[in-house]
Amino acid sequence: MSTRQRAEATKKPAPASEGLSLTWRDKKFRIPTAEQFPLAAMEAEEAGKPITALRELLGEQQYQTLRTVAFTAMDIEEFSAQVMRELGRGNP
Repeated sequence: MSTRQRAEATKKPAPASEGLSLTWRDKKFRIPTAEQFPLAAMEAEEAGKPITALRELLGEQQYQTLRTVAFTAMDIEEFSAQVMRELGRGNP
């Protein structure tokens, strides 16, 4: 269960400082809330560099963890879609 799902189920908001957690392909990741997004990630996204944005969002250590389970463009799309769902954006 993700931080967001737990907060919804218990009707208690997750502390903003914790960010969000998600598990993808048996690996755990922590991501900032939308309000805590690194400016560099936003700039990379605006510049049309989604992989750089993802790397900035995750940080180097988590990005390297992601690379152990993501090998294709489709893998990155699936991971990004889950991140967007956790943030309450995109398609459910």
